[in-house]
Amino acid sequence: MRFQISYHGGTTHEVELPGSVCVVGRDPGCDIVLNDSKCSRRHAVIEDGPAGLSIRDAGSANGIFVNGRRVERAPLKPGDNVKLGEVQLRLLPEIGETVVVAPEGLELETADRGPSELGDSQPGPEPAALRLPTPPPASAHPRRPTTPRAPAAPVPRPVRRVPQALGRPATVSLLAGLWALFVPLAIAGTLVGAARLQAGWLGWLGAGLLAAVAAGLGTSMALGLRALAPWARHLQIASAAVALLVCPFTLAAATVLLYMARPEVKGAFEGTTPALGGPTPESAEPTFALSLVGLLLLGLALTAIAVLVL
Repeated sequence: MRFQISYHGGTTHEVELPGSVCVVGRDPGCDIVLNDSKCSRRHAVIEDGPAGLSIRDAGSANGIFVNGRRVERAPLKPGDNVKLGEVQLRLLPEIGETVVVAPEGLELETADRGPSELGDSQPGPEPAALRLPTPPPASAHPRRPTTPRAPAAPVPRPVRRVPQALGRPATVSLLAGLWALFVPLAIAGTLVGAARLQAGWLGWLGAGLLAAVAAGLGTSMALGLRALAPWARHLQIASAAVALLVCPFTLAAATVLLYMARPEVKGAFEGTTPALGGPTPESAEPTFALSLVGLLLLGLALTAIAVLVL
């Protein structure tokens, strides 16, 4: 992959990457690091698949534009312009070999002597260069037409077959939505609890601080999971490990831990391709998503029963 990178101030340079997956963003760990405040830390992923190069949005704040049109995923071909924030990326063609073929009407000359005349029984040496024909003088003999050698067939470039990298998996989107739903529920639950306990101003202050912490945690996790931030995966694993101690939601927490430990899910958060072999990641997503929803509903039902009994 070869790209020409142009910044808003006019600075332009070229980069060439040998891999099949390229992560673009402000994060120093990206393959192409963009020094632009409007670019996300992991803004986009460029992949070389069986159908050629393509680009997809990695959950950026300002999106990606290919040839002036905003897209979530789009194929790329040499000459396409990609806008990320205020930075322009142009895909350059690969550098290959050029084969020169002599068209009809060209004659071959040798390095040691001119072309053979009619009647010359000794063949001339191998042709060394292609030159445009010059009109012979009137007294010269007509030259024997020569046939240029067919050029060697170029070696075809092998097509790299690599699995497509994951976008945002369905189960990760579900977890992000649950964290977003957690924010209003946590705030309402904290304030209702303080009202029932008839807390004084100190109790209301503590309830307000607890609600702010819960809202900040839920918002951060929802945005982090949506952007496939690596820290969000680690924090989700830690949260699920703590939730194992809550009996009604133990099975749901165990399902989240099992899902986050999958290599393809880790690859989605790190911007790499999934592991080879086994079922495709897409085939397991509906199973995990439906299982998680069912176990959460079971936990809520058990909690409601316990509250009614007690």
